[in-house]
Amino acid sequence: MIRAPLSITSVLDESADVVAVAAPWTAVLVLTSLPYRLAQILFVDRIFEAGSEAMRYGNVLGRTANLVTAAFIFSLFGRAVFARACRLATQRGRTPGRETWRVPPAALATYLVTASTSLLLWFLALPTVIGVLAAVLFSGLAIGTMELNDRVGVRAPFLLIGRYAKRIAIPVALTLVFLVAFLLALLNVTVAFQTGVWLASAVGGFDAPHWNVLFGVQNRRFVLLMIAGAVIAIEPFWIAAQVMFVRKAGAEESGEDLRTWLDELREAS
Repeated sequence: MIRAPLSITSVLDESADVVAVAAPWTAVLVLTSLPYRLAQILFVDRIFEAGSEAMRYGNVLGRTANLVTAAFIFSLFGRAVFARACRLATQRGRTPGRETWRVPPAALATYLVTASTSLLLWFLALPTVIGVLAAVLFSGLAIGTMELNDRVGVRAPFLLIGRYAKRIAIPVALTLVFLVAFLLALLNVTVAFQTGVWLASAVGGFDAPHWNVLFGVQNRRFVLLMIAGAVIAIEPFWIAAQVMFVRKAGAEESGEDLRTWLDELREAS
C-alpha cells in the first residue's frame, strides 16, 4: 500500500486507507483504551476535588493511581495489536487475521519502556505547550517503531526512535495536524452529545431539568469525558499514521519504494 514518496500528504492519505482495511481491529484498540481513559478521568477528577488537601487523601489517590497504571499497561497491548494490524494491512492490502494477536514479546516489552518514558515526559512537560507536543511526537515514534525491535533492551529502542526522528519535519507536521484533528474531534463529539441530549429532552413527558448542568462545560467530569472521547476518536488514525511514516521512511532507506514503483509499472503495462 506504499503508493507515493514520503511526504506528510502521502502519509495521511495512505494511513486513512490502512485504518479502513484494518477497521475490525479498531474495536480492540477502543475496548482496551476505554478503561485507561475512564481511569484517567477518575484520577484527574479526584485531584481537582481534593485541591490543596490532596496530601490528606494519599491512600485514595494511590489506589486510583494503581488503577490507572494497570489500565495503562492494558491499553498498551491494544495499541500494539492495532499497530501490528496496520503494518500487516500495508503489506497485504487486506484485513489481517488471527496472526495480528501475535505481537512479538520483545517488541511489546520495549514498547512498554518507550511508552512509559513518553508518558513521564508528558507529565514533566505539562506546564509547557512545546514540551507536551514533543512528548506526543516521541510517543508516536515509539508506537511506529515498536515492531522493529527484535530484542529486549533499554538503549536500542531509543536509538531506533532517534534514527527516524532525523526526518523531524514530517513527525512534527503529523503532531500539529493531529492537534488540529483533536480540537475538531472534541468539537464534534461535544456537539453530537449535546444534540443527543436535546433530542432526548424533546421526548414528550420526559423531563430533564438538570441536563444543562450535567452535560455543560461547567461540569468538570463532562469536559473530561469529552476530551477522552476525542482522543479515542483520533487514536486509530494517529497510530496508523505513525506506522505508515516509519514504513515509508524505511522503504526509502532500503530502496523498497523503488521496487514497489517498478512492480506497479509492470502491472500497469
